[in-house]
Parts: sequence; structure tokens; C-alpha cells
Amino acid sequence: MVLLTNPGSMAIVRSEVTRLGGLPHFQRIFICLEACKRGFLTGCRPVVGLDGCHLKGPYGGVMLAAISVEANMGYFPLAYAIAEIENQETWCWFLEHLKEAVGRDLEMKPWCIISDRQKGLVSAIQEILPSCTHRCCCHHILQNFQKRFRKTGLRDFFWEAAKGPNAQEFQIAMSKIRAESGEAYEWLNLMEARTWAFHAMDKNAKCEHITSNFVESFNAWIDEERYVIDLVYLSFYHCTVIKIMVS
Repeated sequence: MVLLTNPGSMAIVRSEVTRLGGLPHFQRIFICLEACKRGFLTGCRPVVGLDGCHLKGPYGGVMLAAISVEANMGYFPLAYAIAEIENQETWCWFLEHLKEAVGRDLEMKPWCIISDRQKGLVSAIQEILPSCTHRCCCHHILQNFQKRFRKTGLRDFFWEAAKGPNAQEFQIAMSKIRAESGEAYEWLNLMEARTWAFHAMDKNAKCEHITSNFVESFNAWIDEERYVIDLVYLSFYHCTVIKIMVS
């Protein structure tokens, strides 16, 4: 139906047969509408936010989504999928189809991927999109940081380091962290600065986002529908995307 009503779109369905001679069972689906493809390629920044959320209906599963950023820094839905589980294999499957749909200029104009550290996602990005830069969501880094280090003041120093516009201000903030906790300083230094500190990030993306909030905001918009069955949820998600395209 997607291909009939939206020519040029990509819709991939995978099913599996659980027993010999049995009927195929739905496993996963990937959808990228033609309007989303065209809008991303012609009017969006080369930024792709990735996020997964669990569906809470009777059949479970996860929704995988790719959201871009348009010229006015508003979010722009790009592609979405329903899969049976969130792991490296399903993220690889999603990214392979995403690359096929809108990755025609990827070598000349690599994307900036923004995500938290979902199961298998970092490895999937390295495998399928090796030319892309990757920013890790600072909110999720901070959550893990605060679980280990609870000293008052470290939170503010972390944001000073993450948002610092140049290397000098970054180093000043990191010195404050080291003065509070040498262990916290070493923990942050285990991560490459280009993945979480703004001053070291690739500026070709023309995007100041250092969190994946713009992706999670879109998913939160349709949070209540996660309790229905997959097909109804997919239809609602599809209609939401179309409304955005029309408006």
C-alpha cells in the first residue's frame, strides 16, 4: 500500500517461517517515504539522529527511527522501522536500508550521526556507515557519569566541558573536573572528545546538537500509541509523518 500511494518510497518487509510447512510470520518492516527522502536530500542538514523505543502492545517489538534536522533546526522524520528486538543485527539491517534509500552522496557528504549508546548501535554504525562521524548524546553520558560520580559540582563542570566552544574552555572545564575527582576525569578521557565535546566535533554538519533530544521528542509525541498492536501503531506513525510533510 505504501508503494502504491507513495511512488518512489521504500518499504521492506521481512517475515520468517517458524516451522516446516507453516505460514510466514511478520518479523520486521522498514519504511522511508519519498517525500522524506527528497526533503532530506534537498533541504536538511547532513545530520541523522537514531533512537529506538520499545512497543508495549501485545506483540512487543521495538520502533527504530531516523530523524534529521532541517534548515531551521526543527526535526524532520526520515525513516522508521518495527523490528522484533533491538540489537546490532537489527540496527545493521535498518542502517543498510537507510543507506540504500538516501545514502547516494554519502562518500562526498558524510552524515553526522547522533545517538545514545543503544545495544549494538555503535558497532552497527561503524560497520555500515564507517565514513560518518558519530556524536554520543551528552544526556545519556551524564546519566552514566552521575551513577559513578556523585560529587556536587561535577554535573555543571561536565556541561561546561561538553558545550565549550573551543579547546581552551574545554581544558579549563576538564581541569575543574580533575580537581574534584581524578577518577571522573580519567573516566571522561576514555571517550574521544569528538564524540561528546562540541569544540572537537565535525563542524561540516552545521548543527549544534550534542544530545539526541530531538529524536526522543518525536518519539514522545506518539508515546501513548505504543500500547496498541504493531500495525495500528505503524499506521499512526505513518499518518503523523504525512501530517508533518503536509504542514
